[in-house]
Amino acid sequence: MHPELLRTTMLPRRHTLALAALGLTVMLAGCARERLLGVETPDQIRPEDAASPQGAAAVRAGAMRDFAEFFSGTTNTGVNIYVGLLSDELINARPGADHIDQRAFNENTFPAAAWNKFANAYTQTVRAVRALNQYAPAGATRNRDIGQLYALQGITFNIAGELFCNGVPLSTVNDAAPEAATLVTTQQMYQRAIAQADSALATLGTAATDQNFRYLARIAKARAQLNLNQLDAAAATVSAGGDGASSIAIPTGWQYQVEYSQTTLVNTIFDWMVNTANFGPSDREGGNGLDYRTARDPRVNITTTSRLGQDGSTQVFTILGYANGSAPTTLVSGVTARMIEAEAALRRNDVALWLSKLNEARADATVRSLRGIGASPDVLPALTDPGSADARITLMFRERAFWFYLTATRVGDLRRLQRQYGRAASAVWPTGAYFKGGTYGNDVTLTPSFAERNNTAFAGCSDRNP
Repeated sequence: MHPELLRTTMLPRRHTLALAALGLTVMLAGCARERLLGVETPDQIRPEDAASPQGAAAVRAGAMRDFAEFFSGTTNTGVNIYVGLLSDELINARPGADHIDQRAFNENTFPAAAWNKFANAYTQTVRAVRALNQYAPAGATRNRDIGQLYALQGITFNIAGELFCNGVPLSTVNDAAPEAATLVTTQQMYQRAIAQADSALATLGTAATDQNFRYLARIAKARAQLNLNQLDAAAATVSAGGDGASSIAIPTGWQYQVEYSQTTLVNTIFDWMVNTANFGPSDREGGNGLDYRTARDPRVNITTTSRLGQDGSTQVFTILGYANGSAPTTLVSGVTARMIEAEAALRRNDVALWLSKLNEARADATVRSLRGIGASPDVLPALTDPGSADARITLMFRERAFWFYLTATRVGDLRRLQRQYGRAASAVWPTGAYFKGGTYGNDVTLTPSFAERNNTAFAGCSDRNP
């Protein structure tokens, strides 16, 4: 294996997740009947292939790739596109994908692979942790690699809990003795996210090389606490002391980015929204959607001219900032920490602290630089108190929407607006007449893939409530 395929790039206050690919060449020697009729799987790593330090490293590399594919990879689009379509972030401009955009999800219609991508990311990270524990040499490097995988599992469970319905099947990932899947509720998905984040923090060291992953784990834990309506606990996790008495608050300018490749795993935003006009940024979609395009907010940079979409009828504007297929995508950042602290303050009715946390993110020089935002105070002016409790909640979630655009966050936030803040679906989600004809449906979640109907443990979602 080429050593560069496993390289992880570390930058000051910013982390990029390097991808990996495993290439296996199978030579056919001779023409014996059993060789000609035999079935080989050169693209699969069998358990026995991982029974060495090199094999364990390969399994880890594959797991990292599967997570990148799940989040924003090009095959059948990344989960960030699914979240964008189901929410108010994106409109569909390709044949066949209206069912997601229209909130009438059909598990038999393309694209419907979000569940499969989640399942791959989940099972492969579990296998990678096992392989590393069994075969990798003990020490700081192994702990760091395992801790990173645990943290990514925490993020994976959060996204799955936010996107999928209640009561989904999860495998035990026991390759030696496969068992029936366990049905997991949405609440249990978030509890698993916390458990994996805690495992990451218990495994990782305190060296500088581990710090990026400790931040990632703290964000994963706090996001799950937020989803469980434990706002004060979430704020404590990301603030000073959240990782031990001497720990600092997660820096606002810190970012963890998932990295892609022009030749092996292309960024789905570039491939499906820039290179081809399959999906485009929304603007006030279904009445309740935010003005992502016309707001001209530098956090969501969109062209001022449109082009014809792949369906031959929809005019599509193009998201900027993704120059090619290897463009990275931010998974989480220190801004996430500030938004969590702000929301917790708002829940306590500490309006001054709430507003200061929102403006702290807007004023951070590192954040502005990484996002290409100019230094002028007029670009992201300081916010002022809108004056009422309801308006403050609206502003809180608007800030989250623009900061976290296309990071697989918005569906979870819209569901929380219903579940935790009592807002009606008709006031939160795109609703009414659909721009291609017909009306919006009522879906606020996606379901597992149709193939899961063959799973004896799964008879369908327990419910599809927010």
